[in-house]
Amino acid sequence: MRPIVYITLFFAPIIILIMYSYFSRRQSSSYSGLLLRSFGLGVIGVVVMAAALILSQLLGLNEIRSLKRSLFFAFITVGFSSELGKFLVTRYLVIPKKQIDRPIDGITYSISTAMGFATLALFLFIIDAFSIKDLYPYTLMPFIYVPATILFSVILGFFLGMGKFSKTRYVYSITGLLCAAFFHGLFTFCLITHDFKLLSLFAFGCTIIVFILGLKAAYTTAETS
Repeated sequence: MRPIVYITLFFAPIIILIMYSYFSRRQSSSYSGLLLRSFGLGVIGVVVMAAALILSQLLGLNEIRSLKRSLFFAFITVGFSSELGKFLVTRYLVIPKKQIDRPIDGITYSISTAMGFATLALFLFIIDAFSIKDLYPYTLMPFIYVPATILFSVILGFFLGMGKFSKTRYVYSITGLLCAAFFHGLFTFCLITHDFKLLSLFAFGCTIIVFILGLKAAYTTAETS
């Protein structure tokens, strides 16, 4: 792998520092402090993805030899396990905090958690810890992984943020997990099949969806959600 990809390891930490700087000026220290804690907790979420990849490797499922294998690897081994790790950390360790007092906060702290996840996950990918590097476009994947992770975290954070202030919290939580896992799986499928036209359509469509969800969360209060 080209040495230039190592600069991508700084993408997520830079984003969290920008978020921290912004919120430390506009919110109390407890809000900005939770950003850093959620970033650290996001690193822990990688354990779920790592376990799935190791198990998949032991079972020989990381050898992509058919469409079924590609779909399973993209949507279950990578997509679902990655989002499950982020979901467990965000839903049970971050969302219950008192600082989450608006639906939009669910998105904010979902992003900060995801940046911690992305930092370690990307490092493990670059050093090829799970022997899957050759499945992906050699240089492209590290450069688009963090932006894609932000998109998935907005989707997950929207539903978790809305769910905190709803009586149907369980439905919101499961919907957020499944939607984020689906989009992550589709993203991974586009990469391992090197279908860049589909990847472009995915990026365009997902960005529009995320923009709409962000506006919906921003204009929804805890009382009206």
